[in-house]
Formats: sequence, C-alpha cells, structure tokens
Amino acid sequence: MLVRCKKCLTPSTRPRVRFIDGVCNACINWEYKKNINWSKRKKELHELCDKFRRNNGSYDVVVPGGGGKDSSYVAWKLKNEFNMNPLCVCVQPPLDTDLGKKNLDNFANAGFNVIEIKPNRKHTSKIARNALIKYGNPQLDWLFAIHSVPIRISILFNIPFIMWGEEAESEYGGSDDYKNKTGFNLEQINNYYRSGIQLEDVCETDINDSNNYWLSLPSKKEFIENKIFAAHWSYFELWDEYMHLEIAEKFCGLEKAPENTSGAYNNFSHLDQTVYLLHMYLAYLKFGFGRATTDASIDIRSGKLSREQGLKYAKQFDHIFPHESLNNYLNYFDMKEADFFDVLEKFRNNEIFIKNNNEWILNE
Repeated sequence: MLVRCKKCLTPSTRPRVRFIDGVCNACINWEYKKNINWSKRKKELHELCDKFRRNNGSYDVVVPGGGGKDSSYVAWKLKNEFNMNPLCVCVQPPLDTDLGKKNLDNFANAGFNVIEIKPNRKHTSKIARNALIKYGNPQLDWLFAIHSVPIRISILFNIPFIMWGEEAESEYGGSDDYKNKTGFNLEQINNYYRSGIQLEDVCETDINDSNNYWLSLPSKKEFIENKIFAAHWSYFELWDEYMHLEIAEKFCGLEKAPENTSGAYNNFSHLDQTVYLLHMYLAYLKFGFGRATTDASIDIRSGKLSREQGLKYAKQFDHIFPHESLNNYLNYFDMKEADFFDVLEKFRNNEIFIKNNNEWILNE
C-alpha cells in the first residue's frame, strides 16, 4: 500500500526518501530553509564568483542547461547580478521537441554563449534500450551525458567552476548528505543521480570507446587535478521555479507550451523532450507517482496549491501514458508495440497496485 506524506504528496516508495512522523524529508527541509540566512549564502556566492571570475573576457563558469526556465535563470543571474561570463552547456536530449529547440535558440539569441553536444544517437539509443529493458529507465543515456558533459567541457576549456541548478535529492525527498554543502563530487553523481548504475551495465561496447566519451565521467584523479568546483544554485538561494519562469520569459525568450503536456497540470516544465514523459510514466508504475505528484508536492510546500487540489491532480494525471509519442518510442527503442508494453508492465509494482475489473488501481 502506498503511503503519502501528510503535508505534500511524496510517497514512501520514492527512492531514498525519509519520513519522520508521517512527514517526508522534502517538507522537513523546506521548513528548515525558512531559517537559513540567505544573505550570508549570497555573500558566499559573491566570494566564490570573485575567486573564479576572469577579467579578460574568457569564460569563468560552466552552466549546464538546455534553454529551460531553471538553467536560464541561473545563467542570467550569474551574468547580470554576479558579473560572470557563463559558458552554457547543453546536451541534446533524445526525441527533442520543436519548442525545446526554439527555446534553446531564444536563449542564445538573448545574449548567452551555448555549446550543444549531440551524442552519437545510433550508439546512445542502444544504451537507452538496454536501460529501459534492464532498469526501466528510458533516458539513462541522456542522464549519463548531462552529468558528464559539463565536467568534460570544464576540463577541456579550463573552467573549473560549474554551477548546476537544484540539489535534487534534499530538494524533492532523497538523501540529505549534501543539503548543507557548497560543492559536490563524483560520488554524489554516481550514487544518487545515476542510482549506482554504471555505464558498463548498459553499454554493449568497451566503455573506453570514443562514442562513450561524453557519457562517462572523468576519473576522480582528473576531477581533483583540474580543481573542479561544482556547486548547486539551490544552496545559495531558495529554489523557486515560478521566479525562474518569470525571469526566463522576460529576459531569455522562454516560450511555454500552448497546452499542458502529457501527465502534467502545467505547461512550462520539461518542454524539451518526450522521453521524460515515458520516464515519469515508469516512475508511476514503479513507485506510484508521476509528474503531477512531483509538481504538486513542490507547489504544496511553497503554498501555491492545497494538498486536496494536488491530490486531485495526481489522481487525474499521474497514470496517463503519453500515447501521442508511442510511435516515436517504438522507433527509437527499436521495439514492437507488444514487446514495448511487456517491458513497461514488468516494472509495475504489485505491492502498491491492485487489479479491479481488469484495471490496475493504485492502492493508497
């Protein structure tokens, strides 16, 4: 049976989440943040920027992102408030959307320098297929790349300062190991963001193959020798997606979707690709929560949504499969429809789903 947080909607099935007296650690951390001295944290960021800033016109910070609201906000703030010269690094997602491409172009046209890496899709689609079948993670190839590429670019261009967005573990209900740490390292990426899955677990070629360069993390020795300092913006400022959206629309050319995307009750998040929709549908099968639960929990914590309305959204949208993208999925993963749905069904969690009149119902 699925048990949700008493304050938001985060379920006890979420990987690495902790509950205390029925409240998830994402909600506990939100309350904790109300007492953080954000002025002091901002001063820390100014000191960091002073340390890494270059006054010769060269880049002094790498900002991973793809033209979405959050990375656009971080890059804009670093450039306009902290006088930094960011090099923005984007990894083209599989099955990217026209709107995503347009927003990336708009972001560049708004005055930002962008490097876009396009991995060998013939190679990475095989990794994605293996990851889907083995782990139920259809975008693992892209997750490998978005963690590796910024560090690779940092080393290649000798820009040791990297600024990611939110520290997602403590922000949304996961490990609290890094919630009060300014920087982070390769162990965090491996253990949490990659869930301990190694490239060799899903790759059919030698991991030293050149096609795996953008997917594999540098060694710990390289990381240390190049004095990489990787940080999360959410350490320095309260993470507020709606504020990010306002800045990204006003100054970075972000355009929202004309209507809500599949499984969501908003039209401004994860606009760049369709594999994410499948990723969240599989999260629903495995853990009992999808996009609506994730977004609603954030909005409930920040006071923008009541828990009752959030629960209605979760029941209305979480279970939706993105049928509009089915043919693209079948082509990308090179699978027949019956085999594809057999793989998906393999990951359904029978401890939280019950069957009633030949229909699967979430038991909560």
